Amino acid sequence: MRARVAGLALALASGAGLAAEAPPAVDSIVWLVSNTMAVPDGDVMRRPANELTQWLQARLPRVAFQPTVANAERSWVLIRERRRACHAGAARTPERERLAYFTDTWLVPPPQLIVRQDRRAALPLDASGAVDLAAVLADASLRGVLAQGRSYGPALDALIKAQPPGPQVQHLFGGDYGSSLLPMLIQRRADYTLDYPNVLIAQASQPADEPSGEPALAALPIKGASEAITSGIACPRTAWGHAAIRLIDAALGTPEGAAMLRDTLRVSLPPDTQRAYMDVLDEHFKRRARPTPGL
Repeated sequence: MRARVAGLALALASGAGLAAEAPPAVDSIVWLVSNTMAVPDGDVMRRPANELTQWLQARLPRVAFQPTVANAERSWVLIRERRRACHAGAARTPERERLAYFTDTWLVPPPQLIVRQDRRAALPLDASGAVDLAAVLADASLRGVLAQGRSYGPALDALIKAQPPGPQVQHLFGGDYGSSLLPMLIQRRADYTLDYPNVLIAQASQPADEPSGEPALAALPIKGASEAITSGIACPRTAWGHAAIRLIDAALGTPEGAAMLRDTLRVSLPPDTQRAYMDVLDEHFKRRARPTPGL
């Protein structure tokens, strides 16, 4: 009799434990978006970040996505505070992995140095045309501007962090990277910034910014930074965040999800960049067509 009672008590305790571990409901997500850039696709202007939001909302109708434009600094403050918020487009870094659960979206070529054409000759370039970023950051004759709180990938983040602070590089807050920093270059308030190749795709859709009709800005590769950067959706490392990221990952981890992501990346990258990274992109989207193992 005692054994039977003990067994019943153990079963009840186990059931209570399972009930306590049930994932919390995810009925709404504060959806943090840092990049609302529009890019041309033929005669149509498209906003890849908005398309991702709309695609997920259509497939998760019981979850109310609440798009909120927030810069990287603000987005990661909310995630550190364990709010019920997810960052819609964050570069994966070891530090961020400790704060958030991730599911991958895009694989993007590394950031490049975006520079005014009239300052290009002042840059330290190697024989292949790649920029020595450490030398650029230290050059007091060149004025740089970077987005505060933004990650440019582990390799470039380490270079920036190692550089002694100086007045030649400003770190500015901004909700939408390209819309706030590129005009500073065009207006000659700064000489260079760091960004992904797709920003010049968007810039090319704007009216010509030079009397000659030639683009005012150029994108140059950075020495030692050739690895593609994985971008993903990040939700806080809480029970709610785990439940939210699993829902999102299940929706994206399908052939349809991978095709949507690949198409939005296609319109965002120059054709030569797509060709250069074709093999790694093929492998990335092959993995993305399935749910993430172990998430």
